[in-house]
Order: sequence, then structure tokens, then C-alpha cells
Amino acid sequence: MTEIAVRNENTLAEMMEWSKAMSTGDMLPRQYRGNPANLMFACEYADALGIPRINALTSIHVIDGRPTASADLIASLVRKAGHKLRVEGDDTYAEATIIRADDPDYVPKPVRWDEAKARKAGKWASKGPWTNYPAAMLRSRAITEAARMWASDALYGVTYTAEELGGTIDEDGSPVAARQQQRPQVVSSRPRSIAEALGEPEDAEVVSVDVDSLLAAIEAAESKDVLRELWKQTATLPAQEKDDIQALIMGRIQGMSEPESDGASLPEPEQLPLDAEPVDAETVEEQVAS
Repeated sequence: MTEIAVRNENTLAEMMEWSKAMSTGDMLPRQYRGNPANLMFACEYADALGIPRINALTSIHVIDGRPTASADLIASLVRKAGHKLRVEGDDTYAEATIIRADDPDYVPKPVRWDEAKARKAGKWASKGPWTNYPAAMLRSRAITEAARMWASDALYGVTYTAEELGGTIDEDGSPVAARQQQRPQVVSSRPRSIAEALGEPEDAEVVSVDVDSLLAAIEAAESKDVLRELWKQTATLPAQEKDDIQALIMGRIQGMSEPESDGASLPEPEQLPLDAEPVDAETVEEQVAS
């Protein structure tokens, strides 16, 4: 007796409704929250690759309209197709060898990534994962290059990682830009000064904090005084976002050794509690002067 497996195909309308409902979940990666189109795209790719949809949500990212996969997902697809993948290395090199299932007698030369090759690509010692996790980055590059060369049939077009297409990634390989694009603009109606509050509070100008611009300013800041001014802008952010950004500012200040440009500069951020209420700049200056 022949058993016939029937696959329950979802209609386009059902998929759209499902994606819309799922995109509201807080447990989704940030690039899919509130974006049912991206969620639906990732799930369609998961079906094409024959992997669980949850794997696609955590391992597939879209950079400039092009799908990318983590090196771990690419390695899994290669092995899932029956090919053998061997990887070895340390903080100075990584080698990946793929032996195809349809040609097991041929063992190609390993694809090698080392400091010299990474320097030529402009990656070695660059800020971020290449400095903090060189072994993982070398391994990632060796795996993906070997997979493109010897097992492209297993990848269904997802042949590059987000980092290889120019995306800025974190230690987990997730694009930082994709996360930041999902950050909403935080708006506060807090008066910008005490005088303004005492005068006409109902006409107080709305203060808008663009998180991406704030992060860029923190990265570009070259003095402690500038960083202290940026600290004050975090006062209206949501608690978790405020704590993260204030910790980033504090880390930058602690890493600076240049002398202060002004003896009457603002207090060190560590003197400001993380949950402090917003303080007007004129009030702070009066306190410093006294």
C-alpha cells in the first residue's frame, strides 16, 4: 500500500494574516517586529530551504533586498545536503574543506582565511567582531567561501553572510543596522527648560530623540564634555534603551584619558543615577558653580 503525504499549503491570504499577527510578538528578532512583509519573506525562504521557519527568523537577514544567512546556517545546509564539511582553526587562521556527496573520492584544497587574507580584505583589526572574535570571523569566512565554491547547490541562492554584503554585525552575526531600523523615534513633551515650564507649559516645544542619530553622535564624540551633553539627551528614552545608551556613554568616557577642556564641565556621568529625572542644563551649571 502506498502512503501519500499531503502537504497543507497555506493560501497567500492566510500567510498574510498569519504574518501580520505574528509580527506583533515581542520575542521576534527586531527586524521582523511590526514588519509582516519581511516575516513572510523569511518564512517563504525557510520553506524553500527545507528548514524550520524559526531557524530562518534567527539566521536569515535581508541586506539591501538580498537574503543572507549566518555561517552556521550555511554549514547546516551543506551537511543537510549530504556533503562533508570539515573546519579547523584558531584565532589566527581557519580552514574549511568540503567533500561532495556525489564525488567522495575528490578532496579539494582547503579554503583558508588567515590574518594576511583578512588584512587584504580590509577586515583584520577593524572595530567590532573582527577585533573581539577573530576566530569566529575567520571560521565564518572560510565556511561561506568553501560553500560557494563546492556546495552552492545546497544554498538556494543564500550564499553570503550579512557581514560579507557590507552589513555591520554584532557578536552573534546579526546585522546591527537591521535592529536599529526598527527603533521607533522617541518623542517627549518635556519642556526644555524650567523657565519654559513655568511660562507656558502647554506651548512647550516637543523634544524628539532620534536614537540612531544619538548613537552616531556618541561614536563620533571626541571629548568627555560632548559625551556629557549627549548623556542628558537620554533622559526621555524608555528605561531599557536609556540604560544601554548611558552604559555606552560611560564606557566611552572611561576610555578617554585627555585632560578636560573646561574646569567647570558637567559632572561625570557615573555621578548621575541611571533612573534620575531629567535635569535642566542651567540648573546643573548653577550647582557646579556653587
